[in-house]
Amino acid sequence: MRCLADAFRADSRADTLLVLLPPAKASLEDLLEQGMVAAVRARGLAVDIVLADVGYQQVMAGTVAASLQQAVIAPARAQGYRAIWLAGISLGAFNALHHAALHGSELAGLCLLAPYPGTADILQEIRAAGGPRAWAAATANLQDERRWWHWLATQADCPLWLGLGAQDRFRDGQDMLASLLPAQRVNRIEGDHSWPVWLQLWQHWLVHGPLAAQQSPGKEDR
Repeated sequence: MRCLADAFRADSRADTLLVLLPPAKASLEDLLEQGMVAAVRARGLAVDIVLADVGYQQVMAGTVAASLQQAVIAPARAQGYRAIWLAGISLGAFNALHHAALHGSELAGLCLLAPYPGTADILQEIRAAGGPRAWAAATANLQDERRWWHWLATQADCPLWLGLGAQDRFRDGQDMLASLLPAQRVNRIEGDHSWPVWLQLWQHWLVHGPLAAQQSPGKEDR
């Protein structure tokens, strides 16, 4: 798996690692060019960052969780990071949920920006059952994204924060996902499924989310 790293300090490892997964049809360089890493650095947050190239290849092979665990998360734990945060955009958020459903206890939390909520047939299956919790209570099929939907509805073992655009084309499925989270962990703004909206949601989470406590001295709210 191709990764790009950005350390908080060149001469030492931070206590916290932030792993960011890209949306569909985007490269790791797109995350840089769109300002996702720069936004973290502008806040002066004492975190190391890894951009991990998880995409369609792993989704189709059913190896998202295993690939990410082997290439990024397990080595990070071995290096001594005290907290590992997993964040993703669109398909990246979908992939983050795949990983968390199997390894959530190893994560400090998730930041999901405009998540792709899954295929229409599975969303309809969940909807027809009366919503995620009713569906999870009745289903035994944990293939595909059903695994993380079931995990999220029944036993999520790490906290999640959700950022959404009000006009996102995946809003129906995202609304079902949002129904499983405390209202204070859901941020919805005007906008569609696009980089400017994702960056704004990301900046809001960096300012108001749990990582804000790791802001270095001398940095003020922007």
